[in-house]
Amino acid sequence: MAAALTAVTLAGCADLDTEYLGSVVTTQQKEEILAMNPDMALAGVTGCFSKFLTSGFDSNDAHFDYGYSSMLLAMDCMGNDLASKYIGYNWYNIWEGYTSCTESGYPTYLMWEYMYDQIFTCNAVLASIDPDTESDEMKFYRGQALALRAFDYFVLAQCYARNYSIEPNALCVPIITDENSDDAATNGAPCATVTEVYDQILSDINSAVDLIESSGISPSSVLSSKPKRMFSTASAYGLRARIYLTMHEYAKAASDAQAAINNFSGAPYSRSEMMRPSFISIDDNSWMWGIAVSEGDRVTTSGICNFPSHMGSFGYGYCTVGAWRWCSYNLYTQIPNSDVRKGWFLNTDFTSDHLTSEEIAYLADFITSDSPSPDDGTSGIMPYTQVKYYVYGGILGNSTLPHDIPLMRVEEMYLILAEATGMSQGVSAGATILQDFVRTYRNPNYVCNATDSQDSFQNECWLQRRIELWGEGFSFFDIKRLYKGIDRVGGLFPSSYTYQIEADDELFIYCIPLSEIQTNKQIDSSINEHRGGSTPTPVV
Repeated sequence: MAAALTAVTLAGCADLDTEYLGSVVTTQQKEEILAMNPDMALAGVTGCFSKFLTSGFDSNDAHFDYGYSSMLLAMDCMGNDLASKYIGYNWYNIWEGYTSCTESGYPTYLMWEYMYDQIFTCNAVLASIDPDTESDEMKFYRGQALALRAFDYFVLAQCYARNYSIEPNALCVPIITDENSDDAATNGAPCATVTEVYDQILSDINSAVDLIESSGISPSSVLSSKPKRMFSTASAYGLRARIYLTMHEYAKAASDAQAAINNFSGAPYSRSEMMRPSFISIDDNSWMWGIAVSEGDRVTTSGICNFPSHMGSFGYGYCTVGAWRWCSYNLYTQIPNSDVRKGWFLNTDFTSDHLTSEEIAYLADFITSDSPSPDDGTSGIMPYTQVKYYVYGGILGNSTLPHDIPLMRVEEMYLILAEATGMSQGVSAGATILQDFVRTYRNPNYVCNATDSQDSFQNECWLQRRIELWGEGFSFFDIKRLYKGIDRVGGLFPSSYTYQIEADDELFIYCIPLSEIQTNKQIDSSINEHRGGSTPTPVV
């Protein structure tokens, strides 16, 4: 089925595998075809990025099966900072509650399908372009597919194994590339080690950075509409900075974060810009890379099977019938009143300084109690509900929700630069970067006092990431990167999901899906012996 879907999506690249002046199509012949019609390569590359919106892997039509943006929300639901009610309309109960961390559960199955489906598509593009091409255009397209494949394996590595710095020799996931895909389809492929997967990731992203930068081509010269759906030189450096940070290669992470900032033409959201709900347009000045969504995309026409339906507070969807998303009390109370990000969440009076009287009145219609509870089972709105994400067209209650999804903002680069500098060049140097960033863009009164040790400084950087990147899919990965556990006590989570989970718990390692075990000749059920764990016991 994946092959059939790819053939449709990659009409251009699929055509390259048909008969051409003989029964065998050589690499040179493919290159000649692409040279005559480079739009075919562009169609293949844009097809790779459209895979972010792939749905339909669940035969039961679950309403969280709408692509990678669903996984961003799911992974945040597994953390400490994003809470929601224990209610039937909350499709993400299984992630928030760690109730299905099994080889046949949705969390492990959907992530696997989304990532490998996109890898399959990237491999098709890479197979059609000569690795030694001298065409700047083809270098750019090849760089796009390599960067995206690096991203996919990076996501898989973070889900299906412990962090690189902790268990580098543990088994992770199979490596399928354009070079071994045919053999893997016939004979299967073993799970590679964490080190081997990261070697592949670095090989891909290093080549991608070189190709995209040396091509001299920018996404805006290729795509007139929403060009940030593709990698620029800046976002390619940004992805590598993210990878190195996860590997604890701090000096390299700092260098790449600085390169990403230097090559980026935008800037962080200003404090004044952040005094209104936002985060729905890829064209915003601070976005470096994102998922582009249009009114005609299936994820939009579905009405309620999309990210804004499950996350947004101002449009029609699952939130407004009870599955509200709010900031945990434990994090909210750590945000100073002078910090503009405090207004990303409703206070206990169900208001925010960031909202108009009309918007406050709109949300007031959902108040069912003066003291709502995450266990009350009602549709009532909660204190600390997010108002960070706005609504399409500014139309309150809008049921048309083609919201773009952020995958990388330049703010993340400043936070990586600060943390990585502090961990490689000394806390004082990192603290200066962190303090300058927060003071300039978020809180003019901020002082970084966590300078007594690298641990305390890194925890302060983590706090700033938890605030700045709330709801953007970083929570679970940061917990694993920093070897933190889960502690939801006092966080205003449903009592059934008020957990304390140790950092070494097997719950943090996704199982290899049963479907893969059944079809891959080189993997058996023993692969999951120390994965998945069991549903934790709530803290009373």
